[in-house]
Amino acid sequence: MAHPHPHPHPPQGMPMPMGGGPGGPGPAQIAVNPALQTLLDSIPHTDVPFALQTVPLPTPPNVPPQTGVVVTCPQHKNSACEECGVDFNALNYLHQFLRAAPKEAIPPPPNVQPPPQRAEAIKQLKEQGNTAFKAQQFPQAIQAYSKSADMALSRPPWELAALSRDETAIALCNRSAAFAFVNAWANALADAEAVVTLKRPWTKGHFRKARALVGLERLEDARQALIDGMQYEPNDKVRDVKCRMMWDSSYPVFGAYTPLEGKQHELNNFLKEIDEKLRQAEA
Repeated sequence: MAHPHPHPHPPQGMPMPMGGGPGGPGPAQIAVNPALQTLLDSIPHTDVPFALQTVPLPTPPNVPPQTGVVVTCPQHKNSACEECGVDFNALNYLHQFLRAAPKEAIPPPPNVQPPPQRAEAIKQLKEQGNTAFKAQQFPQAIQAYSKSADMALSRPPWELAALSRDETAIALCNRSAAFAFVNAWANALADAEAVVTLKRPWTKGHFRKARALVGLERLEDARQALIDGMQYEPNDKVRDVKCRMMWDSSYPVFGAYTPLEGKQHELNNFLKEIDEKLRQAEA
């Protein structure tokens, strides 16, 4: 079965054409992998005669003239020739696009680690946000976290999704906290819900969501959000408190919180705070 369109196959060992222009790099010689060449040649195809021709490329008025290599029919030197029955326009367009495209637009070979510059820039923006946050400069912190999230989301699709997901979740989680400090509760909730979606087992996202819901005076939803997050805590005492509160209506909620260290202590104290607010609202 032939390809749906004819295209040239270079002779064995012939380098693929790459154009160059005045002041720019010369044609790059790309070595042909014999195994890949054999595989390509084994695919049913139609051999089409072709020629390589150097032609001027269209450039803006303020850009020096440049040339490029295109594929043409050997007899008439046309990229599309009805008489020869060939049309190399698509091939030439793809060639020119790949030459002009930025590095991020072209997938690298498999198993190549992404360049560290993007990760470092994302980290620096996050640190700028943290510095502004500690100085209570919340608008500046929000701006830095936003830039960090945008850069994480702009990673090329062939890079590890988990890497972009973690970077984005951290930036949005921090931005949710900054929004909360300026009482922008709806924005804080939107960021927190995005964090929960991106990284559900991370309790901090549920904590931020609960905090935003409290700011919006949605106390029942806040309590449920916190309980949802506590199920991912590895500490058995926290899980036991949560389960007994959910299933045993006689369990003494107030004053029943086990004093724990670190994150577990913070979650339980916040849950106690929400329950106290609910009790006051019902009184």
